[in-house]
Amino acid sequence: MAAKSGVINVPWQRLGDRFDRQFPSISRPECIGVCSIDARRDYVDDDSGASYLVGPPWPPLPFDLNAGIADVIRKSADFAVKDLEFALIYIQHHKEQLLRPLKSVPGSLGLDIDFVTLRGILRQIMCMPYERYREFRIKATLLNGSVYMAKEETPEQRLENENMTEAEKDMCSWGFKFEQYVTSAQAQGKPVTNVPVNEAEEFMGMFRGKLAGMRLLYGAEMDCVDSQVPVDFKDPKVLDSLTFVELKTTAHNMNSNQKRSFDNYKSANWWSQSFLVGIKKIYAGLRDNRGMVQEIKEFDVRTLARNKPWNPSAMAWFLEQFLRKLKELLVAIDDPFAVVQVTFQNRRANYEVLHGAEHQILPDWYRDMLKAG
Repeated sequence: MAAKSGVINVPWQRLGDRFDRQFPSISRPECIGVCSIDARRDYVDDDSGASYLVGPPWPPLPFDLNAGIADVIRKSADFAVKDLEFALIYIQHHKEQLLRPLKSVPGSLGLDIDFVTLRGILRQIMCMPYERYREFRIKATLLNGSVYMAKEETPEQRLENENMTEAEKDMCSWGFKFEQYVTSAQAQGKPVTNVPVNEAEEFMGMFRGKLAGMRLLYGAEMDCVDSQVPVDFKDPKVLDSLTFVELKTTAHNMNSNQKRSFDNYKSANWWSQSFLVGIKKIYAGLRDNRGMVQEIKEFDVRTLARNKPWNPSAMAWFLEQFLRKLKELLVAIDDPFAVVQVTFQNRRANYEVLHGAEHQILPDWYRDMLKAG
């Protein structure tokens, strides 16, 4: 019987520590489908939210990331709560492809998957071994053999978000505006930059992969695809050969503190985010303090870890160990309505077992769908 609270022991690292263990076995991430989230944050089972990369060569620089900033439409505060549900709705729309009868639970359906989650959650777990102060919390539950993981906002994070200044909110919006300057809704189209940025809109890819034998299914917001011709996102062969690209903004002419922060943390986030969906190129808009992009720099994801104090193998092993021990804990609890809340803080992964409707991360309609009979 599992304890109601405790610590999940995982291999924490310190920046600059030597790590000699080889990378765990991992498959190439496979994109099995796409969907869109519209301006009202409603799920749409098509590629209407897709964008195509415009350049290089790029539109004339500089880009003003503050253009139209007063009219930007931001996500609602509860967006993190719904993110897992979009992946569940995708499963609902593609249940013939993904669900199968369970021999172990007669009259029920299940996924041939160990973990269902979002790329952002996997990325943050991978980056945790080197984090000193940042807090991160997830909730997980086990249903019909699969672990579902959702992000949970901590009270401190909620307070921090509520107290963001307008200038801080504007800086968060700069990345969305940069995407608007270098993408188009059509292949070989032109960017449309004179309309308000709507941060609620998303284009999501669903990815499948294996980490040390564990089968993962996760949704990931994709910035754009690099293609000179229109893409048929319904064709599995096309999906499997797509060239997705990540778009970022960062400081131009970094000072020593900015350079240290990039080397220690931001580059690790960029690498893990791209690695999990097989992205090889990141294009970053280098902007000054006024939000003017002066240069666009290409980063090769495969060489991003060079001369950095973090180790990709250590990050992958941390993820592998955490997922394996989390599932072992949930199997020991053996309750489809039990929710394990894990808080990463001060280099510890503390867990608490929760019960009650207010803690559930799986909606009733999803549980009902898995009852075949």
